[in-house]
Amino acid sequence: MQPFYEDKQDEFRCTLTRDITFPAHLHSAVELIYLLEGSLEVTVQNQTKRIRKDEAALIFPDMVHSYLTTDACLGILCIFSPAYARDYYHLFRKQQPESPFLSSGTRNPDIPLAFGRMLRYRELSLSVSAAWLNLILSFLLSDTVLLPRDSTDSADVGYRLISYVSQHFQEPLTLDSLARELHFNKYYISRVFTARLRCGFYEYVNRLRLDYAARQLRTTDQRITAIWQDAGFESQKTFNRNFLACYHMTPSRYRKTQAPIGEVFPQS
Repeated sequence: MQPFYEDKQDEFRCTLTRDITFPAHLHSAVELIYLLEGSLEVTVQNQTKRIRKDEAALIFPDMVHSYLTTDACLGILCIFSPAYARDYYHLFRKQQPESPFLSSGTRNPDIPLAFGRMLRYRELSLSVSAAWLNLILSFLLSDTVLLPRDSTDSADVGYRLISYVSQHFQEPLTLDSLARELHFNKYYISRVFTARLRCGFYEYVNRLRLDYAARQLRTTDQRITAIWQDAGFESQKTFNRNFLACYHMTPSRYRKTQAPIGEVFPQS
């Protein structure tokens, strides 16, 4: 997955995700995650919940969110531009859910079916997959209380840090350079990352770079050397060490071991 800050104007991605753990991030797309197995702790803004099988979380654009798997989980992750949700485009811009956590799938048998169809058609027909997405949204949002959209507090330190790092992670970044750019003391920034984002500054930057590299490995034929350089790593040795620690396999093996859709949603 690649869930950090980007302006995804034309994007629609639907993938299986296993044991997802990702620190606080935000982006201009909508993010929808649906659990097939296990449990996942999801935090959106200041709300946290452990979602389980047939439960979902719907994250509106520019909302800070994070994932934490403590045991194991398997889910469907869909990241899409609001433009793909024809009937909900303005809703995503002007409103937000009272709670981003949705349990409709535990009560409506059509929702698990719709998620499976959306995943299956992602490679066969983007328009068909997007149509299933809109059906899913109609199911989920019918049970959702919506509120007027809060204006983002640009003065919030955590928000500013996430926004800046998410947009510049491919560049050389240090606590000193970040402190100069945002006019904060570097020790204060370090404490914010530890206290509010649950990880250190360099751990956060590395996680964004690894996530970017993993997506490139999955979706392109680009050479691994070009990928780690584009991701912002200073050397292949550093990249390989961090990738192995995060994904428990080498980059080349990771590229070869992606779970086929049929393992979860058989055709028969």
